[in-house]
Amino acid sequence: MLKIKVKTIIAAAFIMLTGCAGMNDAMTPSMRAQKDPFDGSLIVSQPPVSSSSSLTEGWHTMGFEWNQKFPDVVFLEVGTNGITNVQGVAFNVDGEIIENIKEASSLTKYGSWSTRRLVMPINDFVKVAQGRDVKMKLIQIDTYSVSTFGANHSGAVVNSKFPPFLGKLRELRAIQ
Repeated sequence: MLKIKVKTIIAAAFIMLTGCAGMNDAMTPSMRAQKDPFDGSLIVSQPPVSSSSSLTEGWHTMGFEWNQKFPDVVFLEVGTNGITNVQGVAFNVDGEIIENIKEASSLTKYGSWSTRRLVMPINDFVKVAQGRDVKMKLIQIDTYSVSTFGANHSGAVVNSKFPPFLGKLRELRAIQ
């Protein structure tokens, strides 16, 4: 009798955790493709979502956008909670450091989340999106914080946002 109760509790906990992950994904913004109203070029974008797999690390967000006018790059929108200057971002993807990611906006956008728009080569973005152990270093004035995501870190919402985005880029032949 006790074994049945323990198994039932374990099964219920598993279902709740799985349900929470699915609910978290359902409650976050999803990728969209739209035409630019100015020139008709196609824009594929994923609004920022959590890129932190744990509450013990930096509270970061990351969104990304591909624009038909600039087919060789992906624009990132990275952020952290609070009002702070976001200077840049770097990634450690399975031991490979990707840095010198260029600014695409002159200033940080402030609000409850401070965000900055950056731009990186599409091939580097694909490495980040497909990484197993990705550390994102969000650089601020005189300091930085680190968050983790990738296949080895199930807690980050951004993990579920990469496959549809990459799938759309493959469909458009922006990547292979």
